[in-house]
Amino acid sequence: MGGERLKMIVSIVVSALILSILYGVINYSTGYGQHRVTIFDAVYAQWGLEDWSHCMMVPFAALLIVYLDRAKLLALPMRGAGAGFPVLLVGFFLYWFGYKADNIYISYAAAQILLAGFIIWFGGWTWMRKLAFPWMFLVFMWPLLFLESFLSFPLRVLVSHTSVLLLNLIGVPSVLNGTGILSAPDPILHLAQGERFSVDVALPCSGMRSLFALLMVSALYGYLTFRSGWKLLAMVISAVPLAITGNICRIIMLTIGTLIMGPAKAIGTTEHPSFFHMLAGYVVFVVALGGMMAVGSLLSRWPSLIQATSNSRQGSAPRGSAGVRENPSNPPGDLY
Repeated sequence: MGGERLKMIVSIVVSALILSILYGVINYSTGYGQHRVTIFDAVYAQWGLEDWSHCMMVPFAALLIVYLDRAKLLALPMRGAGAGFPVLLVGFFLYWFGYKADNIYISYAAAQILLAGFIIWFGGWTWMRKLAFPWMFLVFMWPLLFLESFLSFPLRVLVSHTSVLLLNLIGVPSVLNGTGILSAPDPILHLAQGERFSVDVALPCSGMRSLFALLMVSALYGYLTFRSGWKLLAMVISAVPLAITGNICRIIMLTIGTLIMGPAKAIGTTEHPSFFHMLAGYVVFVVALGGMMAVGSLLSRWPSLIQATSNSRQGSAPRGSAGVRENPSNPPGDLY
């Protein structure tokens, strides 16, 4: 047992040393600057961005998962597999290719592959299967800024269209102008379009921050709560509509707040958002986290719900159905 632990410690130290040199010493990419910096410096700087600040919590959460499973991990034999060597070769190639292409995102993929290669090389496939979730969970550690250009605008359009539809349903006449929500014209009160309120679903209101943060939280919650793979997947998928729903509630709250209090108190400015605007930002997470807990509760009771539904159907057979004798005084064979 002592030899197994020593082998594990040596493998961890060697892997950490190689990854530290590649990602913390070598100046890899210019990123969004003018001079090459290490990947660690670039990632740390991007963690400081508001939309990606949740990423810095991911390594600690992954370590917590490993710590909670430490007893099972220590019981596993260290049987390294030769399949880890080609995996490492792919990881090193991606690292080199990203360096030549000056693309830091390729290095993120290389880090994931290298880490998997080290686990397989030193511990074997048993260790890789046991560490599969914390390994995949580390994907949330990498700030994927390039996704903002692909996802932000479609999310803004979806949120603004849905918000206008709901505002009209609850009796707040609204029209859509691009991604802006304007009050509908009122000929009776001689009010032009947008005169009562005007709210724009800007880039910070697209829901990107809440989307990726909730994907991370739902994955962690699903892993700690369920052992079924499909339930974990369902939890992660549910984070997408829940994040969008929370952001729609926020936009509706800001729109109604603008109608009641005016734009200065309800929204403020880009540099100095109002207290109400800041408060509305927490509504996204309140709605989404509440929905996530509801989905988790539903999934945890799923077998009993199916059984209860089946029993209710069996117990609701119509009176007088064949094979049911309601009066024992009648002779056998009499059906009602």
